[in-house]
Amino acid sequence: MVATKLRFEEGSYEGEVVQDKIPQGEGTFEFRGDDKNGRLIYEGGWQNKAAHGYGVMRWQNGDRYEGDWKDGLRHGKGKYISKSSGGVYEGEYQNDLKSGEGKYSFSNGDWYSGGWKDGLRHGTGTYVWKEKNEKYDGAWEKGLKEGEGKFTYPNGDVFTGIYKNGNRQGTGTLVKSDGEERSENYKDGELVNFTVTKEKSA
Repeated sequence: MVATKLRFEEGSYEGEVVQDKIPQGEGTFEFRGDDKNGRLIYEGGWQNKAAHGYGVMRWQNGDRYEGDWKDGLRHGKGKYISKSSGGVYEGEYQNDLKSGEGKYSFSNGDWYSGGWKDGLRHGTGTYVWKEKNEKYDGAWEKGLKEGEGKFTYPNGDVFTGIYKNGNRQGTGTLVKSDGEERSENYKDGELVNFTVTKEKSA
């Protein structure tokens, strides 16, 4: 492979190419200022004129991704930093979307670690609200709490039950830090009633 400079409709490329002047190997691509996806520059591996292997992409808005690529899409493991929101994702991608296992850290200190699918929280994962000192461990579907989950309050109380569309639904159990246990009944996230099943410790 030889290194050369090439101009394309999308921008300019400098790096390794195969004989028919197609980027392959290691190279840098600077995109035009009016790139429809807001891309600025990509440095890394290429195959058949597409980002492939390990590489770093920077966007005009200050966002940055470093990690694995396949056929021009984020695929494999990588790290994405959003400049505007301050959020950072480290984990797995499939076809340009967060998929598999990964951790997203928000600028306010909140974080989620667990399963993803098609860019949304999906499967089993933990979400921590830093300022509230609250935590949810459990099932997710399409970005919402869905299925069985465990919610821990700042005072150490723990609720375990079923969630539907992000809200508590049906019967759950609250174990309080003072030893009291309650059977609680929810509808659309609202507590309907509860029964004390075990008195608090003396």
